[in-house]
Amino acid sequence: MKAKIKITQRMLNKSIIDANKSVVTFFREYLPELGYDFIGNGGKNVILAHYDDSHGYTPAQIRLYRRPRGDKLLSVEGLTKRAKAGDTMTFEHVQKNNRIIDKIFREE
Repeated sequence: MKAKIKITQRMLNKSIIDANKSVVTFFREYLPELGYDFIGNGGKNVILAHYDDSHGYTPAQIRLYRRPRGDKLLSVEGLTKRAKAGDTMTFEHVQKNNRIIDKIFREE
């Protein structure tokens, strides 16, 4: 199972991403104790992930948080340096080493 997000210019400008169903389900399945079900309104959790840079993996933090009114949001360290509007970002869980892998795909 992968989480999938289509990157928009607003996401890059504000560094804030609304968590869609695939993101909420992904963290519920693979990191349930750190996912949105255990984040109170106004709270956050930080998760270590790794960008797949094709030649290696670069550590990056994913911040999951809720606004005081309960909206589910996330931000990904270094996203503005790696992505452009229109790109697709995915999160995958690698069971062998229990890593979250963040990939960015550019549609040409």
